[in-house]
Amino acid sequence: MCLGYILYFFSGLGEANSSKGTVSITDAAGRTIQVPVQVNRVIGVGTSNRNIVYLNASDKLVGIEQVETNSTSGWGNQLPYIIAHPELMSLPVIGDARKNEVNYEKIIELKPDVIFAGNSQQADVIQNKTGIPTIVVYVGAVETSEQMDTYKKTLKIMGKVLGKEERAKKLVNYINSCESDLDNRTKNVSSNKTVYVGGQVYYGAHDITSTNPYYPPFVLLNASNVASVVNTAANTTSHAQIDREQLIKWNPDMIFIESGSLTSVMNDTSEHSEYNDLKAIQNGNVYEVISCCYDKDIMFVDAYYIGKILYPEQFKDVDPEAKANEIFEEFSGGSGGSVYSTMKVHYGEFKKLNF
Repeated sequence: MCLGYILYFFSGLGEANSSKGTVSITDAAGRTIQVPVQVNRVIGVGTSNRNIVYLNASDKLVGIEQVETNSTSGWGNQLPYIIAHPELMSLPVIGDARKNEVNYEKIIELKPDVIFAGNSQQADVIQNKTGIPTIVVYVGAVETSEQMDTYKKTLKIMGKVLGKEERAKKLVNYINSCESDLDNRTKNVSSNKTVYVGGQVYYGAHDITSTNPYYPPFVLLNASNVASVVNTAANTTSHAQIDREQLIKWNPDMIFIESGSLTSVMNDTSEHSEYNDLKAIQNGNVYEVISCCYDKDIMFVDAYYIGKILYPEQFKDVDPEAKANEIFEEFSGGSGGSVYSTMKVHYGEFKKLNF
């Protein structure tokens, strides 16, 4: 995300227009939008539905995107907020975030009071075609402190629009507490281990050379990411594809593989014997983590598991599965406490990998 976008971020709700029953807000793109004071029906596009669920407003949702279904092209059984609220998969489909497709006719038919979108171009088109107030919110990854601040502001503005201000405040406080806890455990401690994340999921699965110089769990843990030298500006997600030779040259002490790419990574490493020279593979220090990308709950879940591996003394009181259950429940409510056990079956789990 560019710096200008962050600096131009919305200031919040304006004064209500009591005669029209609306309120003026300035959204993430600096657009001023009139929205109803009372919002009962809502749609999120561009994967913004997860934030609506995080704010305990899933009962206001009237439509979902294709990726949130349990169809052959859906990821419903892999998304924590959908696992916690499986009833959402019965809602009408209003588009496909992966293809940037929106069914405007279906949205009009569903009559939402407000629509949330992930970028201004999409929001303008939706609002022009439907006549429904469309608010731009931040839905990207949080790889920098600026992006994290922007995300917290998104939660607060969405909380005001949805009548969930107290819930937004509570969730932001919980996020702050997780950030502080992880930082306090690691800021004055050196693990003496270099780390690398491979198989980062980015528009699909990739091999071990797919990585992220700004991998959020490493940032939260003050970990020494060997890929941090890659000259990639932090964006909505800072995916980087490196050369095989570069990974071997870096030779990290520990490697973490995203679950969504595990098959691709295993195939890649089995086909190229030079990977056997990596000390992480030689010493059995390769671990599976859950692909986080835009899911802030998974980001923290992964961070506590990785922290347990890198800093065993500082995380000796942490049970990664119990912590995962706590985090998923805090973010999504509903059946959030059982999300990790479901993901273990359908998507991935915390474990050491045998190469």
